Amino acid sequence: MTPPLTVGPAWTSARVAWLRDFHRARRPGPAGPAGEATWAVVLDEQVVGSVRLKHTDEHGLLEMGIWLTRSARGRGVGRAAMDATLRQAATLGATQVQADTTVANAGALALLRRLGFTLVLAEDGQAVRALLMIGPKTSGDQCR
Repeated sequence: MTPPLTVGPAWTSARVAWLRDFHRARRPGPAGPAGEATWAVVLDEQVVGSVRLKHTDEHGLLEMGIWLTRSARGRGVGRAAMDATLRQAATLGATQVQADTTVANAGALALLRRLGFTLVLAEDGQAVRALLMIGPKTSGDQCR
């Protein structure tokens, strides 16, 4: 999520610059200084969102996330992007992937269930942690 750099929801030049810098800092991938990679989600030659993978403190566990524009939701775009991200996580040597959302995010919960994630409700009754066991696709252990 973009921090509140300016008043209101408009995409100002300051917000666009922040977002570009955020993604550029992640170009080296999970092995880079940010410990995270982001990729654009493209539909009909338009960027409609992003996905990410991030190292955690737990060996073999990567955190993933997705953001899509409203116009891209419900069209299978999220499923395809998450599938590609899970394949990348396996290539990086991950054995588990986690995603965090809220009980109010019905679309994310439905997608996570379809992908086979186990959903666990937090004690606060609002946060949901999703966990998926995966198998690494390479012999090298690149996932810290």
